[in-house]
Amino acid sequence: MSSGDPGLSLDSRRHFLQALRRVLRPIIRLLIRSGIRYDEFADVARSAYVESAICYGNERDPAATEEQVSWITGISRELVRHYYEREFHFAREIRTGRDVITTVLHKWHTDPQYLGPHGLPLDLEFDATREPTFRGLVAKIDPDSNPDLILEELLSAKAVSCSEERRIRPLSRFLIHRRDSAASIEYFSENLVHLIETYEHNFNPPNSEKKRLDRTVFPDRGLPAVLLPSFQAFAREKATRLLSDLDDWLARHANADNHQADTKVETGINVFLYVEEPIDPRPLSGLTRARRDSSMRGRKKP
Repeated sequence: MSSGDPGLSLDSRRHFLQALRRVLRPIIRLLIRSGIRYDEFADVARSAYVESAICYGNERDPAATEEQVSWITGISRELVRHYYEREFHFAREIRTGRDVITTVLHKWHTDPQYLGPHGLPLDLEFDATREPTFRGLVAKIDPDSNPDLILEELLSAKAVSCSEERRIRPLSRFLIHRRDSAASIEYFSENLVHLIETYEHNFNPPNSEKKRLDRTVFPDRGLPAVLLPSFQAFAREKATRLLSDLDDWLARHANADNHQADTKVETGINVFLYVEEPIDPRPLSGLTRARRDSSMRGRKKP
């Protein structure tokens, strides 16, 4: 960890901080909607600064001290010590089981054992004396997972249907989570991390010759609002076909016998459609109400 790093120029720092504020706006809207206060956010942000500075220091200077971490983060030595002595701040995230559920869908739609003669996924009995069964499919992905809970999640996401005889029919290759569920929050965080890590990788000068895929398409002068539903439907159809093709490629190559001994990396493609929210040009003072007690001014006490 070195304080001699050139960092950004003053002008670039200003642009970066402006960009950061823009990035934070939709995140903070989510936080406010979820009832998370600034002090909770600030505590998480400080702990992430300390954690990242320590990890960054391990790359540059394994003997980084409290003083160096404090210097690079601008956080007092006392708070630095407070965070890295409390291990739970840096504990691994609690997983929701979403990975198992999405892998079940992936295998169901790509593994020949679960496909019919036309390449379509088979209906599965929940349990039977002969395979393939839904219970057996889940056990292949994770023997410790409860197949009843996996089925419940798939039903709630409308990815499958289930008859009274517990015969399960796949309805979707992709998992759409319930709003505000633990799995949807995990999905949100992973996608955001993947996007930002891609940009962090591409912004890093040593990676100038090995940048990761980053492509965007948009109309030059905006799209008439009346055409947005048509564009959404068209994009959904094309993106679904693209993702299915990519999923098929991964199914063929990721588990190939000649790659079994290779080091594995977590990788993939995220696709999302964005619609920019208009920014209110009025100053913040014009968007707030007067103090709550202003209506009491001039009134006589009873």
